Amino acid sequence: MTPERVGFIGAGHLANAMIRGFITSGYLDPGEIVISDVDDGRLRQVHETLGPAIAPSNLANAERCDVLFLAAKPAQIVPIAEEIKPAMRAGQLVISVAAGTSVDRVRAALGPAPTVCRIMPNLAAGVRRSTIGLYADDTLDEEALQPIYALLSQVGKVFRIHDEGQMAAITALSGSAPAYYVMMAEALVSYGVSQGLPEQLVAEMILSTMEGTAAWARQAKVPLGPLWRRVVTAGGTTEAGTRYYDDKGFVDIFVEGLARSTERARELGDS
Repeated sequence: MTPERVGFIGAGHLANAMIRGFITSGYLDPGEIVISDVDDGRLRQVHETLGPAIAPSNLANAERCDVLFLAAKPAQIVPIAEEIKPAMRAGQLVISVAAGTSVDRVRAALGPAPTVCRIMPNLAAGVRRSTIGLYADDTLDEEALQPIYALLSQVGKVFRIHDEGQMAAITALSGSAPAYYVMMAEALVSYGVSQGLPEQLVAEMILSTMEGTAAWARQAKVPLGPLWRRVVTAGGTTEAGTRYYDDKGFVDIFVEGLARSTERARELGDS
């Protein structure tokens, strides 16, 4: 069942992407989405670009909506939850989109009336291709989660996480990962340009290669480790590159970056 109104408290990049995805999916009309934010300029920009309604305050937003996304910065989530507590009612769904902040902390600030869960999407929600980690505690069974799946699946693929402690790693692997993929793509494009190739041509080639590689890896149905080795021929061009990366500890460096992202997500939860 489609909710009557969906609210977003916080209108930053991630909220913007999710709003765009919901609208382009046809699941929600712009008038069925309500936004609020401390930044009036940001609100106007999202309204003019995508058309959602603007609420005069977070409390007014909560009063109008039966599904509410808390999409502000992590440090603001609990104060916002306390601010909107008077509007909370049975049957309302509150979904936290903030890294680090636990369901228990949000529920304690909101009171017992609403259903509360937590997600970690990424910016691909704007093209309806987000990977979405979802944590809901044992108070929600699979039947109760179906409307949540129905909503979130409009902007990506939903993966339920049963241990909330793992959401920090999900933040690194899914929420932050698009930045890492694009960093790698940027390096590939820079190299292509250094070899005299037109930048736009190389960028299109790299994006096409990324898309094709993902499709190939998905249909292969084998672990990713053996899969990349299929590209390597002894004494060939790919081996020359992979051997250099191995010598430089590429995997260790990459994993350390993920570990630091995960640790930062945990620190945000402690703040």
